[in-house]
Amino acid sequence: MLKQKRYTAVVLLVLALIATVFYLFPLVLVLTNSLKTTGEFTSNPFSLPTVLQWGNYSYAFEQMHFLTSLRNSLVITVCVCALIALLGAMAAYAVSRVRHKFVSTIYYLMLASMCAPFQAYMIPLVKIYASQLGLTNSLIPVIYIGLGLNICFSIFLVRGFLNSIPREIDEAALIDGCSSTKLFFHIILPMLTPIQVTLLVFVAMGVWNDYLLSSLFLNTQDMRTLPMMIRVFCAQYSNDYSPMMAGLVMSILPMLAFYLAGQKQILEGVVQGLSLIHISEPTRQAEISYAVFCLKKKNLYTSQSTRDGLLYRMPSSA
Repeated sequence: MLKQKRYTAVVLLVLALIATVFYLFPLVLVLTNSLKTTGEFTSNPFSLPTVLQWGNYSYAFEQMHFLTSLRNSLVITVCVCALIALLGAMAAYAVSRVRHKFVSTIYYLMLASMCAPFQAYMIPLVKIYASQLGLTNSLIPVIYIGLGLNICFSIFLVRGFLNSIPREIDEAALIDGCSSTKLFFHIILPMLTPIQVTLLVFVAMGVWNDYLLSSLFLNTQDMRTLPMMIRVFCAQYSNDYSPMMAGLVMSILPMLAFYLAGQKQILEGVVQGLSLIHISEPTRQAEISYAVFCLKKKNLYTSQSTRDGLLYRMPSSA
C-alpha cells in the first residue's frame, strides 16, 4: 500500500513537471527571442541569442508609448478592483444576511446575467455611452462597464464565503455595542481578505488583458491601454519580430510583479477557501463574544486554542 502511494506521488510529480515545461516553454521562447536580432529570429527561433540585444526593449518602449499605456491600464485595473472589493463585498453581505424574496430575485437575476456573453450587449453599450452620451476617449465608461461585468461574479463568490460565517458573530457584535457599519468594516471585511485577494487576482488579470472593451471607447493614442498598444505596435511593425517580442515581455511584467507580491495571500485564499473560520453548532454566546473581541483587535496573535468546535485566538501577553 505504501509503495503504491509512493508510485502515485512520483507519477503525479512527473506529470506536473511535464505540464510546467509545456506551460513555460512559450514564455521562455518569447523572452529569448526578445533579446535577438530579427535576422536571428527568422533563421532559428529556438536558438539562444549570440549577443543580447537590449536595444529591442528601448525601441519598443518608445514606439509603444509604454508609460502612457501603462498608466491607462493601471488606472482602469486599480479602479475596477477597488470598486469590486468594496461594492462586491457590501452587496454580497446584504444578499447573505437579508432573507427576502426581493433580494433573492435580484441575486438570481445577477447570476443569470453572468451567462450572457459581452458581445450580446456590446452594441447597445456603445450606442448609449459613446453615441448618445459622448463618452469616447474617456476611462469612465471602461471602468464602469468593467465593474458591471465582474461584480456579479464577485457577489456570487463572496456570498458563498459569507454563508460559512455564522450569523451569531453579527448578533454578538451588535450586542457588544458594535454598529452595523463597524460590524462590516472592522469584523466582516477583514475576514474576507483571502477570498477577496483570490477574486481580485482573476478580476485584475481579466481587466488588464482586456482588449475588446477598451477598443470600443478609447481611440486616441494617449488613451490606449497596453493590450491596444501591443496590437497597434504589432500591426505597424509586423516584420520586426524581436522588438515585438520585447513589447510582449514588457506587458507581462506588471501583472507578474503583482502576482509575486501577493502570492502568499493568493495561496491562502485558494487553500483555505470557505474554511477560514470554523464554528460548529451549537456555540455559546460567551465564546462568540470572545471571538468578536479577538477580531476587533488589530494586534498579532501568537497562539490558538480550540474549544467546543470554536476556533478562536488568544492574544499575546505582551
